[in-house]
Amino acid sequence: MGGLLAWSFAAAQAIPPDASPNNAVRPSEAVHGQVISRRRPDAQADAAELLERGHAAWRAGDRFAALAAFGQARRLRPDDAEIAQAQADVLVELGAPSGAAHSIGGRADAGVRSRLAAQRLRWAKELRPLSPDPRRRFDDIDPALANLDALLAEARAAAAPDAGLLTRLQRDRAVALRQRERWQDAIDQVAALRTAGNAVPAYVLQAEADALLALRRPVDARRVYDEALQRLSPAERADEEGPWRSLMTSRAYAEEESEDFDATFATVDALVAEAGPPWRGASALQTPRENDAWLSAQAFDAAMHGYAGMPAAAWERIGPLERGAPALAWLRAQAAGVAAQQGWPRLAEDGIDTAASMAPEDFGIRVQQVASDTRRHRLLRAGERLAPLLEQGSDLPQVQLARRELDAETGPSVRIELGGRDTSSQALRGPGNGWNAGLQVESSTIGGTWRLVGLADGLSESLQEGHAERQRLGGGVQGRWPDWKLAVLAWSQSGSLATTGGSVAAQWEPTDHWTFLADAAKHSPDTPLRADFHGISADSVAGGFRYAWNGATELGLRAQYMDFTDGNRREQVTIDGSFSVYARPHLNITLRPRLEWQRNSLAATPYFNPIEGWLPSIEAEAEHILWRAYERSFVHRLRLNAGAYQQRGFGTHAVGSAAYEQGWRHDPWTDITWGLEWASRVYDGQRERTLRAYLVLQRKFGR
Repeated sequence: MGGLLAWSFAAAQAIPPDASPNNAVRPSEAVHGQVISRRRPDAQADAAELLERGHAAWRAGDRFAALAAFGQARRLRPDDAEIAQAQADVLVELGAPSGAAHSIGGRADAGVRSRLAAQRLRWAKELRPLSPDPRRRFDDIDPALANLDALLAEARAAAAPDAGLLTRLQRDRAVALRQRERWQDAIDQVAALRTAGNAVPAYVLQAEADALLALRRPVDARRVYDEALQRLSPAERADEEGPWRSLMTSRAYAEEESEDFDATFATVDALVAEAGPPWRGASALQTPRENDAWLSAQAFDAAMHGYAGMPAAAWERIGPLERGAPALAWLRAQAAGVAAQQGWPRLAEDGIDTAASMAPEDFGIRVQQVASDTRRHRLLRAGERLAPLLEQGSDLPQVQLARRELDAETGPSVRIELGGRDTSSQALRGPGNGWNAGLQVESSTIGGTWRLVGLADGLSESLQEGHAERQRLGGGVQGRWPDWKLAVLAWSQSGSLATTGGSVAAQWEPTDHWTFLADAAKHSPDTPLRADFHGISADSVAGGFRYAWNGATELGLRAQYMDFTDGNRREQVTIDGSFSVYARPHLNITLRPRLEWQRNSLAATPYFNPIEGWLPSIEAEAEHILWRAYERSFVHRLRLNAGAYQQRGFGTHAVGSAAYEQGWRHDPWTDITWGLEWASRVYDGQRERTLRAYLVLQRKFGR
């Protein structure tokens, strides 16, 4: 608006006063119904009359008529300082400080220059930088901020400081500091305004709230966003290009980051309703045009569901949008992120690579490519793509996140597991009281593919025949490629049975849905400890597949064959699935049906060895987030399992278990889980009840 007024002002000065054909009255010559007289020989008197008429129009509130009168007076007396100042004052009120500064030239006072500084700040805020390099994102803000600081110093040094001018400059400085991402400085500037007793308008409150949100203070940010919304005038609320939509969008982020998802979705619904239909037209005869606000609101709705941990709901929203507008790179990139949440890394990779081909200079899309390569285990390429991003924007949160994820994927890790078990009504061939401990250490990646693996574990049981133990110490190598995973391990075993063993395991994922697995082991760790106690070991081979519709719904089959040294041959098949039945931001309920079948060639063995057994069961797990703040979270889970075990020769018996556990995540690299599990099982018709406690620590380390 200011630029248009400035252009109109300059153009008006270039039009001669008698250029209208046939001496017709021009619109700019009419002030409140009066015709401004044409040039008379006495130009000084004519200019004075025009000046007075302009002041009259201005006092009546008709700024445009006043501007027309002052403009004509200025053409008659171009060097008159009073007319120039009057013209500048009207232009300032009309939001055209650049025109005002042009009008009075070098005589511009601090008030006009402050308005001009505010206008340049708005341009720097609203206009995207021409360069995609994040290092240059402050090229326009820095001069604007320096100009404001200089004006503030000048205003404070004045003999009689103008309180209104100082307040206006401090308000603009708060906005500039927010744009410069000097978060705490922006908050301090607004605090200084409040301390001085100055009212803080909505646009300054928004700058303060943005800074609070950037400093991870979402509850405080939400309060300030609400205050800013309350201070909007009805006209500002009704303005489609006004601050209401921006404030509501920012408030939704604050609500989401403060874990109030009911409020988040209510705000999103309000934005979607305000945006209107996807097409707009003024009348039945007008060709409909796209409603960009509708698309932005729909995409934002999808993003909020993704942030809330509801990828299925997010995909339902973003999928149709992407198919309807396949040429929008930012929409493809957002859909790729949701696909990754859904457990479809290949679809996500295709989507983000397509988006990058459309917008190769888009910095955010380039960051997403690094995340995609990390998921697909293209670690060397991820590192190559990350290097220039770190050079350009190492201070940006999305770049820091991509770096952390890549570090966690390439760095070393450790897993520690501890457990103890107490049994009652012990069955003759069931497991007894005992404990277990395990340690697995993985090195950093070698060549982006290989890792060295070390393991040490122990198992102990108190049996009726005596005390059984097993300790293993060993290691090996693990290789990972985009679609393949291979692990080769070897170990030395001591305890009840001294022997050596090893295993090979392979996994192939040709698509986002299918996974095929195979493994073989010499002296398999699946061998019952009671068999070790009696000097019996077993080798095993196994294979299977899983089909995943998405990350929350899958079905699988696994078959295993074990060859015991006592001549027994064991065959077992397991079919299981995982189905999410309820998914909300803080609560997920999952059902896991399972069917196990086992057959053995020998009956009289010292370890539990049914001739044939069937165990259909179903488990329900409820996971509830008790507390979460960004990466940190505290959750608890309840698992209930019920089934019926049928053993040939011993009938059918109800079995089940109940487990309660808690989990603490300190950061994306550290997880601790602890819990209790009670189980009731049947062995050869004899029921055994077990209470088990366990602790699991997983820690990843950056390189």
